[in-house]
Amino acid sequence: MRDRNLLYLITAIGMSGWILLFRKRGHFKDWLLIYLFKTLVSTLMDGPVIKRKFVQYPIRYMPKFFDSNIAFLYLIFPMLCVMYNQFTYQMKPVKTFFSVFLFSVPMGVIEHWIQKKTNLIKFNKGWNAYHTITVLTLTFWLVRLFICTVRKLDKMKGGEIEEGAS
Repeated sequence: MRDRNLLYLITAIGMSGWILLFRKRGHFKDWLLIYLFKTLVSTLMDGPVIKRKFVQYPIRYMPKFFDSNIAFLYLIFPMLCVMYNQFTYQMKPVKTFFSVFLFSVPMGVIEHWIQKKTNLIKFNKGWNAYHTITVLTLTFWLVRLFICTVRKLDKMKGGEIEEGAS
């Protein structure tokens, strides 16, 4: 499979993942907020990594405008974070803490495979899949902490949404 076709496939998977946002109607606001916040966090973290050339994306959309691969940054990683938060929505904190690896490790392994077999990702200066897993794990926890804080503040203000009311 050519690299560009794989990029198109990854993009299609990411775009079809938007269905996940509509899975539980009563929590749409949370899922959208998670998606947008993860996109912001990823953008802020990805910039320095790319500027220092730890990771490069030789084949990407709009290379004149973006140094990053927008399919990964704005579709795949945020969708994965939404899935993690949906999966852990009613879990106890300890289970939530360890469940993140069900999402970050496979993504790191897939990215490692893509890096080895295609020209979509290039790791430089010692960067490897462990770094990716670490960054994903930390950002997933950060986003989870953020949405828990938003939910608590919403409850304190009395703005809790009834199930299915959205």
